[in-house]
Amino acid sequence: MRHLLTFSVRKPERLVDFLKNQLKTDRSSKYLRRVLEANLCRVNGRVERFASARLNAGDRIDLASEWEALLRSDQKMEALFEDDHFLIANKPAGWVCNDESAKKTFGPRHYLIHRLDKDTTGLLLIAKTPAIKEKFIALFEKKEVEKFYLALADGIFSKECVEKESFLVKKGTFEGQSIWGSSSSKQGLYAHTRFTPQAQGEAATLIDCRPTTGRTHQIRVHLAEMGHPILIDRQYAATFRCRHFFQRPLLHAARLRFSHPVTEELIDISAPLPDDMQKGLSLVGIR
Repeated sequence: MRHLLTFSVRKPERLVDFLKNQLKTDRSSKYLRRVLEANLCRVNGRVERFASARLNAGDRIDLASEWEALLRSDQKMEALFEDDHFLIANKPAGWVCNDESAKKTFGPRHYLIHRLDKDTTGLLLIAKTPAIKEKFIALFEKKEVEKFYLALADGIFSKECVEKESFLVKKGTFEGQSIWGSSSSKQGLYAHTRFTPQAQGEAATLIDCRPTTGRTHQIRVHLAEMGHPILIDRQYAATFRCRHFFQRPLLHAARLRFSHPVTEELIDISAPLPDDMQKGLSLVGIR
C-alpha cells in the first residue's frame, strides 16, 4: 500500500495554507493547487480540489504520497497506425482535443475526427484531408466504428452485463465544465452504452464499456448514475468507496474497429494500458 499522509486540523484556515505549513515544503502555492486539482487530497473523506476551501478545527486531511511527483501532461503522442489518409494516435492524459492541438502536434494538414476528454487516454483518429474526415463522420453516424473503453470504476459491479440508455441534457457546470445527466423525459441526446465487468478488486471494478453513440461524457454519466463513478471522476462524484488516490479519471479508449473508408480493409487496433492505469489496477489488487 502506498504511503498516506494524515493530518488533523487544529484551527480554522485555508486548505492551501494548511498544507504549506504541514508539509514544510518550498513548493509554491501554485504547485499545491495542482496537487489538489489532481484529486490527491481528501477532507473528512471527501475529495477536495479547491485551495481556498476553509478548514475547521478537528477536520481530517488525507494526502497521497504522489503529491511530490505529479503526472506530466507533455507526454509524446505515439502513432499506432498511419497511412496516406489518416493516423490513429495513442493519446496521453492531459492532451486537449481540439483542432489547434491537432495541427500543432501533427502538422497543419491534420484534422481531428472525434474527441476524447482531456484526461482520457487511448485511441484517437486524425484525418489527413477534409474529405477523409467527412468519410469518418459518416461512418460514426452509421455506427460503423466500434469503440471499446476500459474504466476502473468505484465499488463492486456485480451484474454480468448491463445496457444503459438515456437522453442526456446539460445539468449545470463544475469548475467551468458542463455537467451532463439523464433526462426524466425523452428529451435530449440519446445515449446507449453496454457495460461488462472484467475483474474485481478492492472496492473497484475494471469494466469494459462499449458506447454505440458518441455523446459527451456518456460513459462517465452512465457509470455515475449506476452508482459506480470512474475512479476518480470528481466531476460526477464527491465521495468514493475505494480509498485509493488517482490523479485522473481512469478511463482508456482501448480499441477501435472499422472498415477503412477508402480501401475497405478491416482496421482493428488496440492501445496498451497507460502506466498509471496499470499501477491503479495493481493498487486495487487486479492483475
